[in-house]
Amino acid sequence: MIRKTEYQLEIILKIKELREANNVSQKELSNLLEVAPGLIGSIESPKFPHKYTLSQIYKICHYFKITIEQLFISEEDFSKDRDIIDLLIFNIIRYGE
Repeated sequence: MIRKTEYQLEIILKIKELREANNVSQKELSNLLEVAPGLIGSIESPKFPHKYTLSQIYKICHYFKITIEQLFISEEDFSKDRDIIDLLIFNIIRYGE
């Protein structure tokens, strides 16, 4: 069975924490993303291969009023003098693999 990568789990955990911090249920998030309610639980579980699509991540960021950079780039990397766009693209590719 295909498993999520550590990086995918990290991004999914960030989204779960964001969801919980804003008191948004899995059902509410599934309504926003127009998916079956059980899919969010499968995505959040490390036991299943399901993950958010980049389109869904875009919707989630828009809904919670955060930027894609805030989700994909750590605060530590933001504080370093790095090419943020290049790092963002690299991390998005990493998530998709």
